[in-house]
Amino acid sequence: MSWGTPWKRAKQKRVLILTLCVVAGALAGLAASGMHLLAEIVREKALWVLELQKEKAFWLAPAMPALGIFFCVLLGRLFWRRHPYDTNLWTAIREARYPRRGMKPYHALSHILTCGVSVGLGISAGMEAPSALTGSAIGDTLGKELGLPRETRTLLLCAGAGAAIAGVFSAPLAGALFACEVLLPGSSAVTLIPLLIASASGSIIGQLCGVDVRFPDIVYSWKMANLWLYLAMGLVCGAMSVAVIRLNCCMLKIRKSIGNPWAMAFLGAAVLYGIFLLLPVLSGAGLGYVLDFMRGTNSELPCGVLNLPNQSGWMLLGCFALCALIKPICSMISIQSGGDGGMFAPTLVTGAFLGLFFHSLLVMANITGFPLINCMAAGMAGMLAGVMHAPLTGLFLIVELLGGYQLFVPLMIVVALSTFVSKCLCRENIYFTAAELFRNPDKDPLVSESVDAHQETPVGDLASRNLYTLAPQDTFRTLLKVLLHSPQEIFPVLDTQGRLVGIIRERNLRSYLLDEKLYDILLADDFMGAAPMSLPADATLAEATRVFDATGVDFIPITKNQHFLGILTRANLLDSHRSLLNHQELF
Repeated sequence: MSWGTPWKRAKQKRVLILTLCVVAGALAGLAASGMHLLAEIVREKALWVLELQKEKAFWLAPAMPALGIFFCVLLGRLFWRRHPYDTNLWTAIREARYPRRGMKPYHALSHILTCGVSVGLGISAGMEAPSALTGSAIGDTLGKELGLPRETRTLLLCAGAGAAIAGVFSAPLAGALFACEVLLPGSSAVTLIPLLIASASGSIIGQLCGVDVRFPDIVYSWKMANLWLYLAMGLVCGAMSVAVIRLNCCMLKIRKSIGNPWAMAFLGAAVLYGIFLLLPVLSGAGLGYVLDFMRGTNSELPCGVLNLPNQSGWMLLGCFALCALIKPICSMISIQSGGDGGMFAPTLVTGAFLGLFFHSLLVMANITGFPLINCMAAGMAGMLAGVMHAPLTGLFLIVELLGGYQLFVPLMIVVALSTFVSKCLCRENIYFTAAELFRNPDKDPLVSESVDAHQETPVGDLASRNLYTLAPQDTFRTLLKVLLHSPQEIFPVLDTQGRLVGIIRERNLRSYLLDEKLYDILLADDFMGAAPMSLPADATLAEATRVFDATGVDFIPITKNQHFLGILTRANLLDSHRSLLNHQELF
């Protein structure tokens, strides 16, 4: 029996949630760091092998990503029997917005190996989406193992995903905002507190493990005379984001038409080999090459057939435009061919090349006063915001990476315009658009899927658990003490094994309240009535609805392993359906 006051219990619950968010964030940060370090080790080994080949290295280097793709396909088909689509971040988004049975256990470990190896071998993808999948699986598994309700598990899932992003980029604020904007939109400001705590934990663990993405600080502030340039950059990024989202849909259609994962892997590897032979800077996540351009050390970049480091004038401008157009295509081919990676980092790299193209165009037009690093920062923030429909994530990630707080106002304009243009032309971001196409092209699957998933919600997630319970031998005086501390009207009576033996209703006690002589004579056993039919915790919401309709009862006891867990009321069902119907965007 719980004797704490409601305030004390609420306080203890908040402390528990914050503690679990710290644990989930630390574990997610550790997993993301392990993935990053594995990718670095594999990359160093691959470079060592290429150095031994000397003259053949030019032709062998573009073939390395193919090994990463085949490695992921082989492991996925032999051990996890999963479709390559499971590497998409939509898996975590679906569980955060429309909870079903939770994340599959393999997400907590498999991506560390597959993404670390494939990205280390040079597939054109980032580690952020696999890291977020791993972190979300860790948070969700932690909640399930502790038997926490659905809302708390969802919060831990989002905390793990945000912490993983924070661990990869050492950007805790961007990680928390990513969880709010992409995974859990419409959440209240209070939700940001545990997400920030988790992201900070993930970022600290990442830095302790040596994962630290260092970009050069922005030393130039913006000028009011250049406002039109930032406006133009925002519009261009918005249009480019729409192109990336639609190209991703086209790539999904191609993969669906091919069907066979091995055929797609061979075709994708062949196409990537030709592209990387022309432009090696498009291989890998690409953030390292972006750093070289920002620091002015682009002469050290790898030379392909087009020899980008030694180009100038119109040829250099054309190479930058080609890189901005082909980089997202390379990433989509790498992922849809079977490689384990995400579009997060490639989107940033696409924005950086777009900024390079924009700056080179201004230089050729003799328009000065718009520094290169400012152009690249605006392009990166605008592309990320437009593709993900997450303006705050794009804004704060670039600000945290570059320390460009003096560019806060123009970057706000860029991400706002980019997101606005992208939302006007594409209703959903890259993840939802891909899921909609993949699931059911004939109707809006997100609505039907959310309803279907809602009906499959386990009743154990919706049941009221924090209830005062009684034993059959408890006296009427004890019951009155419980009434003073609780507003509940239904009191479960449990035996010594925790099994439900009866129910006491508040209305059945009123006639005895004035007779104090009975306070120590009457027992709970004298007041309790038979309990209605119970349901196991893993029964679905659809089953509970049928029981309510068939029996007309106003509550259903919920059990787990024949032990009392909580009570599901009609009010719980109403609140659950109301939260589903109220889930809509205001803008």
